[in-house]
Amino acid sequence: MRAARMALLTGGTAAVRVERIAADLGVTKGSFYWHFADRAELLEALLREWEAERSIALQQLPALRGPAAMRELMAFLAPRVAASERGEVPSDAAVFAWASADAAVARRVERAEAERIALLQELAGDPELGEFLYLAYLGFVMRRRRVPRAAAFFPVLARLTERIVAREASELTGSRPAPTAPPAAMRRPPSPRRRT
Repeated sequence: MRAARMALLTGGTAAVRVERIAADLGVTKGSFYWHFADRAELLEALLREWEAERSIALQQLPALRGPAAMRELMAFLAPRVAASERGEVPSDAAVFAWASADAAVARRVERAEAERIALLQELAGDPELGEFLYLAYLGFVMRRRRVPRAAAFFPVLARLTERIVAREASELTGSRPAPTAPPAAMRRPPSPRRRT
């Protein structure tokens, strides 16, 4: 699956070929067919794995809402963002590119996106804010794919997401949001101080 994810990410569905994947792994085509009946089954497995990402996130998240939920969601996503570029987990960018070239895949991606947006809307407590946050994430995903150094911006996206949700929550309740520290996985290392 990791080899197939990398093929999809780097070359699209045209690169997800039994011969190529078997050669990359240094195995025979016969050993590939031990795991998958054919290429179509492998492509289906890739798409189903991506569709299941929302369920995986829900299993990892405690029953929280508002800024705390967003902080936990971003902490969950942070390592997966990097892992997707190594083929360790499904890549949103790869699946979106696939959907842009295949109408059947596009319909499935749209259904999965509706579920993801609904989750963000529920966590944020605001339908418009949930949609906006999803669009911000999409922008990050697409830019990171084209400009790898943009991956370093994810902690900023996470902090801003939490801040926006906290601000919206405080406006609804009329209270000021409490400052929060980012999860350990999202903190920047301290800058080295220069001695004078």
